Amino acid sequence: MLLALGTGLVLAGFGTPEPARARSADVPAFPIRAMCRPDRTAGSGIDDPQRYRGCLADERSARAILRQRWRRFPAADRRDCVRENDIGAPSYVALLTCLQLSDDALPGQ
Repeated sequence: MLLALGTGLVLAGFGTPEPARARSADVPAFPIRAMCRPDRTAGSGIDDPQRYRGCLADERSARAILRQRWRRFPAADRRDCVRENDIGAPSYVALLTCLQLSDDALPGQ
């Protein structure tokens, strides 16, 4: 999966189909189920429910971390990462990774 954050993850609730745009003070809302739907089929077109469940778990975990730490990230980083995340398919995993990289919160290699 995409989640290589090196942090403990906690499962959270379900995604809502609200717009991704958000004020800098709020964690944006992304439609998790819709985002993970393309992962339901592996390249062969065979339904892969385990991959879908993994995607949901990763996104929920990243959203839970974002909810806990959102205000700790600098406002400029939050704004920039939300804008960058709006370019493609929105993802809590991508948003969290962007914020951690901007804040040097990820361990170096």
